[in-house]
Amino acid sequence: MVDIEKNWYVVETKPNQEEKVIFYLRQRGINTYLPKIKTYTYKGLKRYERIKPLFPGYIFTHCKRKDVYYVCWTRGVKKVLWKNTQPDPISPELISSIKALASKDGLIRPNNFKKNDLVRIKSGPFKDIIGIFDHFSSDKERVCLLLNLLNAQIKVVVPAAIVAKA
Repeated sequence: MVDIEKNWYVVETKPNQEEKVIFYLRQRGINTYLPKIKTYTYKGLKRYERIKPLFPGYIFTHCKRKDVYYVCWTRGVKKVLWKNTQPDPISPELISSIKALASKDGLIRPNNFKKNDLVRIKSGPFKDIIGIFDHFSSDKERVCLLLNLLNAQIKVVVPAAIVAKA
């Protein structure tokens, strides 16, 4: 059952306090949402998986307007976004669209390339080379790119984490 009195609000947290704020708010019975994104970092040839907030320093709460004052005084909260003198609710469609980006495990993966998109390689031996996205490899963590090198089109497979839209 949907409670029409409840709205979604944006809460700014103190640095790296998102999880603590969620813990305290859930203890009070306030529904929260923290979208997370799965990324990879590379140090040399070693890959490290990182799961971090999609919007660092921000969470979403779903509560009645009178409960926003409890949210404001929760440990780790910097502020709730206000408009003039009242808390500013956000559209439930916005939350739905963010949730729609997530896969079954609840994580958002930033690999949304389409065939023939221009991409730039962010690191490695091909750093800053512009290429054309061809397709994802079978595991979706590697991508096949077409690069123009030495007056020829060369197909290379690289980790998706080091590729960004140009």
